[in-house]
Amino acid sequence: MVLGAVAIACEAGQGDAHDDVLRSLGLTAPSIEGQFEQRIASMYDGSTKVSYHVRTPDGVKDLVTDEVFDLAYRTPVRVWGEFEGDYDFVLDELEVLGGPPQPLIDPEAYPHRRIATVLLFWNQQALSNEQAKDDMFISADSTNVFYGENSYGKETIAGNVFGPYEIPEPTSCNTSYLAEQGLLRFIDNGHDPDEYQQFMWHFPSRNDCGFAGLANSGGVLTPGRDTWYNGTFGCVVRAQEIGHNYGMGHSHSWACPNGTLVPTADECNHVEYGDPFDPMGGGCNHMNVAQKIFMGWLEGCNIVETTSDGLFNVSPTELPCNGTQALKFPSYDPDLNYYVEYRQSYGVDEGFDAVLLHWSRHENPYSPSPYIIEAGTDESGDATYFMGEGDTFTDPMGTVSFTVVEMLGTHAVIQVTFPDGGGGEPVCGDGTLPESAGGAIGLVECAEAPFGLDITPPAVEIVSPADGDVFDVGADFIIQASATDDRAVTEAELYLQVLGVDDQPLPLFKVFDPNPKTGYYEYEVSDIPEGEYLFGFVVRDGPNSAQSEPIVIEVRPAAADSTGGGESSSGGAVDPDTGEPASTGSGESSSGAGQDVDAEGCGCAQGSGGAIPWLGGLVVAMARRRRRR
Repeated sequence: MVLGAVAIACEAGQGDAHDDVLRSLGLTAPSIEGQFEQRIASMYDGSTKVSYHVRTPDGVKDLVTDEVFDLAYRTPVRVWGEFEGDYDFVLDELEVLGGPPQPLIDPEAYPHRRIATVLLFWNQQALSNEQAKDDMFISADSTNVFYGENSYGKETIAGNVFGPYEIPEPTSCNTSYLAEQGLLRFIDNGHDPDEYQQFMWHFPSRNDCGFAGLANSGGVLTPGRDTWYNGTFGCVVRAQEIGHNYGMGHSHSWACPNGTLVPTADECNHVEYGDPFDPMGGGCNHMNVAQKIFMGWLEGCNIVETTSDGLFNVSPTELPCNGTQALKFPSYDPDLNYYVEYRQSYGVDEGFDAVLLHWSRHENPYSPSPYIIEAGTDESGDATYFMGEGDTFTDPMGTVSFTVVEMLGTHAVIQVTFPDGGGGEPVCGDGTLPESAGGAIGLVECAEAPFGLDITPPAVEIVSPADGDVFDVGADFIIQASATDDRAVTEAELYLQVLGVDDQPLPLFKVFDPNPKTGYYEYEVSDIPEGEYLFGFVVRDGPNSAQSEPIVIEVRPAAADSTGGGESSSGGAVDPDTGEPASTGSGESSSGAGQDVDAEGCGCAQGSGGAIPWLGGLVVAMARRRRRR
């Protein structure tokens, strides 16, 4: 007997009673509990494939079902069914045990997106660490640059590139297996998965996968954890899969016959990846304004909605602006609005000079599904996505029309007209009233250039202890570092060398935020044993890094003579030319060029702050790590 899979809201703790009900029906299928996940695959044939999964303490289980679920990412569930192999779980029934986890951060803040890019291979490497680092952080279309520019600086892609790591060759395209094996290698090389919110798994191309990219679908402040890249790592697939992590859906278009510009009834066909200018569709240009509103990148009077006639200024999508960048008004469908945006040739939108029109849901509590509309005409009179001066678009039911009056480079002037003049005042996205400039509604105040690549490295210095300080055996103290950057420091990592024992400094801990009271990046030391220690810091801002000058301290028994203490400061571990800690090797790069980590992983961070676990075991632990390398 098989029950249809349904989502039943219930209180936690009712699972045992539900098992009794199933047993009374003659069902003895096993059950598992965990957090619900949905994955979206971008298939090579142009379609989208959705799959469901449950993350358990024993790993992710893949649900085999024809049912469709609409549950938030990481919703607690219990499922009944039957295992087929180690990963597949044939679903009989699904029960919701509670609400999804709520974000613990201020919803107005944009935390750094800490992403671990992990390169996997079996027979031969598919992508080098150097190339992946360039793709993620350095090049003009890198993910870091792309999201920084699209979000006007609200998004910072921070993190590291790890590997390539060799794993056993999978017998099939099992993405849960790939993530599981990759995570084992990641941990085995001394890395802490809790330091990263998201993981990008790149692996050699497999024909049986059928997709270019796959992603856990999450939310803006509760991103899905994993994305997979089947031998591909271009700008579109990187930006799109991470976009799915944040809850964005695909950007579509319509294929309409006879020059029909807007879908009606049975005349037009949906094209899943049809927006050619948006990575959530098929192009590595700016995301359309409906997607940007969903992400919170456009807010306040960047969004102006009108239900009455008016003349409006629309500023370029590509620039950080105080004025209107998304002009919104109703369509013939009460659940969908039109969004007008102005594209100019800046940054990743090089070559643009046009007004674009999209059609999307009235509200976007979940993933928007915007469609780009062929609202203009070219020189031959054929429909085109680009609207220029004098072009007019009219809703197919006559609800509204608008005309591009002028395109001035600094802004476009748009006339919106309703058949009866409409009603009500235009309003900003935050409920306030927009200001006017030059006789039209909307300010014209923008930066001169897009938010670009961060080329200025951070700076760091150790505040305490001081070089040459002497401590008693068993002392407690705090290591403090001051770090600055023209934008933001994304992490500070402490390196330590036990002089006379270690041949070079080794990474110990990462801290992502300074102490709010002192403003310093702090690490507590307790019960320190005798010896001489060299400390140094590496700080990162995403694409760049910087190293501190090292300091040396001496720890002696209290009765010992305490004159001096800095004689061994070089210890063979300081670069004689720069005075900085010696390099820790090569092969696995962090996001900031300048501090490379061995491909076998001497990045031995064990937490994000807190007390350093001296207690006599630190030197032994370091020795073990060196032997493993």
